[in-house]
Amino acid sequence: MFKKMSIALLFLLTGCLHQPRDEAFERALTVYESHYFSILDNDRFLNESSYFSLYVEKYELSNSYRYDLIIDQPLVAMYDVVVVMVENNQDFESLSVLSPSIGVFDPYVNLVPNQVNSEKGFPKGILLSGTSTSPQLQLKVMIAWKDYYKLNQMREYYLIDIDFLAQDVIEEVEIEDGLNGNE
Repeated sequence: MFKKMSIALLFLLTGCLHQPRDEAFERALTVYESHYFSILDNDRFLNESSYFSLYVEKYELSNSYRYDLIIDQPLVAMYDVVVVMVENNQDFESLSVLSPSIGVFDPYVNLVPNQVNSEKGFPKGILLSGTSTSPQLQLKVMIAWKDYYKLNQMREYYLIDIDFLAQDVIEEVEIEDGLNGNE
């Protein structure tokens, strides 16, 4: 009897533990969707930032293309950074896979000039990667962050056209399992 009761209690506790995780995911998905629609609705995009460096590296793979969006060299303290991307104006409802993002489904990161400590949430920069089978790609990117006191929030939108057939593409590269910590 005690064994059956213990197993029943274990299932009850396990179910309770999984419930908040599902609710947390649903809340994060709602936030992601809100950011996604704000990007699609935006009609003013920047080419560069006064607050950080933003650039794209492009790679040709055997049957597709990979891009890396890199945000680094902050000139101001940027706390609770959120980045969401939209590829080729794709409707949210038609997404089969969510576009790359940071700070929505995972913990926030902070970018602070001359301060790097990845274990404490202060990386050197942010790298978001995506792949495409099309040689032309348009990225719309929202980058939001809070100031040092976390009272004011900044939000910038960028429009980035990527042409994988351009001369600055790195030729075919081999992707190793150890890349980006996927060992």
